[in-house]
Amino acid sequence: MKTSERSWWNLRRSWLLPFALLVLFLALRLPGLGRFATIDEVYWIKQSAIFRLAVLDGDWANTASQHPAVTTMWAGVLGIQMRFPQLDSIPQQEITDFHLRHFLWQQGVNPIELIAAGRLVVVLLCAAAFALLWSPLRRLLGGTAAGLALAFVALDPFLVGHQRLLHQDGLMAAFGLVTIAYFAAYIHSGKRADLIISAAAAGLAWLTKSPMLALAPLAAALAWWGWRNSPQGESRAAFRWLGALAFWGVMALAVFWLLWPAMWADPLAALDGVLSYARGSAQGEFSGPIFFNGQIYADGRLGWAAWIFYPLSFLWRATPLVLLGLAAALWARPWARRHAPEQKTLLAALAGFALLFIIAMSIAEKKFDRYMLPAYAALLPVAGWGLAQLIASLQARIKPAVRRWAPAALAAALLGGQLWASGANFPYYLQHYNRLFGGAANAQHGMMLGWGEGLERAAQYLQGKTNRDTHVASWYSNLFTLFYGDDVADIPILAQLSPEQLEQLLAMDYLVIYIHQWQRGTPQNLLNALEPMDPDYSVWINGLEYVRVYRLNGD
Repeated sequence: MKTSERSWWNLRRSWLLPFALLVLFLALRLPGLGRFATIDEVYWIKQSAIFRLAVLDGDWANTASQHPAVTTMWAGVLGIQMRFPQLDSIPQQEITDFHLRHFLWQQGVNPIELIAAGRLVVVLLCAAAFALLWSPLRRLLGGTAAGLALAFVALDPFLVGHQRLLHQDGLMAAFGLVTIAYFAAYIHSGKRADLIISAAAAGLAWLTKSPMLALAPLAAALAWWGWRNSPQGESRAAFRWLGALAFWGVMALAVFWLLWPAMWADPLAALDGVLSYARGSAQGEFSGPIFFNGQIYADGRLGWAAWIFYPLSFLWRATPLVLLGLAAALWARPWARRHAPEQKTLLAALAGFALLFIIAMSIAEKKFDRYMLPAYAALLPVAGWGLAQLIASLQARIKPAVRRWAPAALAAALLGGQLWASGANFPYYLQHYNRLFGGAANAQHGMMLGWGEGLERAAQYLQGKTNRDTHVASWYSNLFTLFYGDDVADIPILAQLSPEQLEQLLAMDYLVIYIHQWQRGTPQNLLNALEPMDPDYSVWINGLEYVRVYRLNGD
């Protein structure tokens, strides 16, 4: 009786930690989903509406998208279904930014509510992926290291920020981690369930964004690793691992095909659209001016600086604890003989994927720090393992009287700092920058900041000072409009405005200017014209000015 009770208690206790971390995961991601939005989410709620109507009409070909972003659009579809299922009454040809927002306004629905509902679905998908990670991490790394690895994933501000947006990057990171962890687990367990979960997650990752095709060569490398370390005869082992890899690929492709209706109608056209967009992005066709490392690259092409963009972005986006964990992982030498083979497999897979992904993203011309998120997320469990090794080493050097509780206290204190690094930035988690290098105050001199955060506060300010006869122009006007509640003119993304464009904008009553406009000098002649003026209102985030509202002709 005592044995069974003890076994039951140990089983229950083993799930207390991941459950507590899941609560923290959700506590950081769920609140304030409608507080602000990013410019890309305005596009994705529109695309989700188009996707939804195409599915309802059986127009499978019209569910095609260039990223392909199918998981993002399904999240948007579910969000629309939860908040405003009557949206199918609008004709598909009228689902443009202008018509969609006006239709929603007429129905008494704020478009931001649809974005928030879609964000909720993204958070829940990421939470499901997070919950799945506990099993393979515990089996491969052990309970302590697995708990710390999960804590890093749950609490990291860069990952938190993206996993609460209606966008691709947070979902890519979530599905990528599950793919890698379960394939590594399969190598040592041989359980078909591990391979199936890995394949399903890979299919979802491919449905999210094309760069996640990098998971395919990683799976091949892991299968090769399994074959090389197989105790069976060489020919038989090779056959087994080729079969496992083929099964994984077929399962992943099945998920990719089943969840994307465009594949049912014209798969070649759908795939060609994705590959064409990927090639265009890699060649810089869709790049605008970029500010990086104190320099403006007008055409978005960084040249040799492309190879330091993501390493420097990683340093800016990481927390001091992540860097400590990674340094400890190197100090612990994961390749050393003393470490278990299953630990080496997972750590090598995570680090190998991160390196492969960063190289691929560095070759592509188009650059944003969020593009490295899957690689960044893959290194978080490595940092957790490194911290576990560091704590174990310290435990051996402390007095027996405090040896039992000191490691847990140290881990809790360190992770408390990680929690603070995220929570202190609520709701603008993406505006966290590494305090070791001066935080956001110094990041503004090296990184392009802002994705639309803060524009909602400028819109709310102007709501109390304007009327229907007031003329307003804004950067990211499609986003600003949603919070302002009326249409505004757009400030175009141009290095220089024509004299006519400049004259029209300076004739406005109010202009709303954003942080990466003055970082990039876009448009420079408009900024020059505004330079002698003081803003009527400014929005500050983390001690930095993100938005300036200029009153030009208002009373």
